[in-house]
Amino acid sequence: MMPGNDVTDATRQEIGQRGHWYKPIRCSICTSFIWVHPITLKEPVGVPEPRREWVLCKPCNESLLVEMRRSSIRSPACLRIAMGLVAAERSPNAYTMSTPIRELQEFQREFAWGIRLLVLFALLHLVIFVILLAVPK
Repeated sequence: MMPGNDVTDATRQEIGQRGHWYKPIRCSICTSFIWVHPITLKEPVGVPEPRREWVLCKPCNESLLVEMRRSSIRSPACLRIAMGLVAAERSPNAYTMSTPIRELQEFQREFAWGIRLLVLFALLHLVIFVILLAVPK
């Protein structure tokens, strides 16, 4: 800053901008990371607002192309309809497990952690008893 006014000196460069970190992109449908060659799709001009944009991985893009070939609709909204159909079958949230199965899996996971902690607690006490018995009186 120059003394006397609130204007910064324009000749200085920002320090620390040598390189940028590559942030992987997620697929808009299956939410997996896309490390190489993301495919970006924009809706055509004739689609009702808001026009959307998607970033897809190769498997999702291939299934989208298959769905668009199967479709008999030839309107500008064809891409949005096909995208919805592909997302309905490929999205991780499309098929949820039933509640009892999910609760059983969560219980088994928590039970396994509880057993591990119980064994660790028992081993800790065993070590303490061995140390107390080994120390001469």
